[in-house]
Parts: sequence; C-alpha cells; structure tokens
Amino acid sequence: MKIYIAPMAGITDYAFRSILKEFNPDLIFTEMVNANLVNMNDVNTFNTLLKRDGDESVQVFGSGKERLVDAFLKLESIGIKHLELNMGCPKTKIIKTGAGSALLPEKENMTDLLETLRSQLSDNTELSIKIRTGFRDFHEPEFYINLANRLNLKYICVHGRTREQEYSGIADWDLVSRLSKIDRKIDFIGNGDLFDVDKIMTVINSSNLDGVLLARGIIGNPWLITQLREKLNNGVVKTLPSLDDIKNIIIKHYELSHANKGEKLTCLEMNKFVKYYFKDYPHLNEQLNSIILDYNYLDILSKIEKL
Repeated sequence: MKIYIAPMAGITDYAFRSILKEFNPDLIFTEMVNANLVNMNDVNTFNTLLKRDGDESVQVFGSGKERLVDAFLKLESIGIKHLELNMGCPKTKIIKTGAGSALLPEKENMTDLLETLRSQLSDNTELSIKIRTGFRDFHEPEFYINLANRLNLKYICVHGRTREQEYSGIADWDLVSRLSKIDRKIDFIGNGDLFDVDKIMTVINSSNLDGVLLARGIIGNPWLITQLREKLNNGVVKTLPSLDDIKNIIIKHYELSHANKGEKLTCLEMNKFVKYYFKDYPHLNEQLNSIILDYNYLDILSKIEKL
C-alpha cells in the first residue's frame, strides 16, 4: 500500500516537504503549479514553488490543450519525472478559468489532451490524473478510470467528492470503493477525509486501493505517515508523538522556512500550522495565540520551547 502526499497550495512548500520527507512517504508533490505561469517562466513558480532537492512530483492546473502541453513539456525539460494533471480542484477561481474540476465534463477534449501528453512526453516521464467524482452534469468517473488505464498512466487518483461539495460534507468512500474495483492494470489511489489511521484502514479494507493520498490529515501531523505504515506492516501503531516531539518538529519547520523565506514570510505563513501541530493540547491555546500574534522569529522559537 503506497502512501502519497498531495499537493496543497500554501502548505507543501519546500520547508514542509523537507519535514515530510523524514517520514518517508512513497511520493510527495510540490505545491501545484499554474500552466500559464510555467509557460511565462514566472520567477516565483520556478524559484519557489518548484524548488526541489529530490524527485518530487508536480501537479499542473490549467486549461487549453496547447497551453497544457507546452507546460508539461517545459516541466519535463527541467527534470520533473512525474507530472499530474489536476482535474479535481473545486475552487471557484480555478473553475472560472476552465481548469480543475471544470475539465471533467470535457471528455473528448481530455481524451485528446491526455493522448497527446502521453505521446509527446518521454516514456520515462510518468503521467497521472487526479479527479473528483462529478461536476454539473458529469457523473461518470468510470470514463477517466478506463481512459487512464488505456493510456497506461502511472495511476488515477479519485477524491470522493463532487466539485459542488468542495470540502464540505463527507467523502463518498462507498463510491470510491466501487470505482477501485473496476478492472484495470494501473494503480488506483484513493483520497478524501483521511485524517486518522483507523479511518484510513477502514477504507483500505473495503476497497481495492493501491495507495492513499494524504492531504489535510498531515498538516501539523507528519506522524500520520509513520503511524499508517506501522499499522499496515505490523497491525499496531507504536509512534505516538510527545509534546517535546511536536515542539522539536515545529521548531525545525520554522527554521527551514526561515532559511528559505526569511523572517517576515515565515512568521506569517507558519501561523496556519501552529494550532494544527498542537491540536491535542487545547490547554495551550492562550500561548499559541501569543505565538500567532508574534512576528519576531526568535521570540516565537523561545515561546515554543517554553510550552
């Protein structure tokens, strides 16, 4: 069972990926990138979003066959070995551009695009797609499973929500499970609401998955990767991070971010992680609020050490 880490805008940056790599996921994505900005040689896209020190995968969002093909080929040319087309993002600003989940109903165009990508990319470059279960009048995810299988993609990843649900409600794992049992030769990766080991094991045991894609569940909790692997391999979760373990990891996270982005951006962007790391310690909320409101890097580290 493979453990993959999803691309998350503003989350899976270089610093957090460095943390996650210590927990040995089978695959990890950079933040997703905009095909238009790739084609424009956007400095932030190439110097920040695509900053890598390993074999991270890259997910691309965009619309228009020519623009997408050009972006994929450009990314391949700089050494990206695994590229994924985002056909699942539910955000309105993405949908309005014809990207993300808006691609789902375009079955003929997507067939043409994916056939072209597979033929123009090197055989050594892996290609995959990420979809949702529906959008507007499209409710035929089976179409893309069969298409991905025919084109021998690396895998297809299915998130168990429609675009309209965004991240509300509950991921439909009954549907994902049923889809996972369609006859195929490529990998099927499941995604949606995978926040704890027990839930993940439940969906694994009821499906025909080759892997799971962890997303929001690993924000502030990279130990989920280790815990899941322990459960899969030995049937028992042994890793239970202590408060000191959490403090050590978040301090390292701050240090990595500071080295890459400087004090101002680090203090601002790390705020989104603080309460996730300490979610099991509600009695620390007052101290955590003080950390979030502080924009002095050294003061923040000192406050964390004293928790």
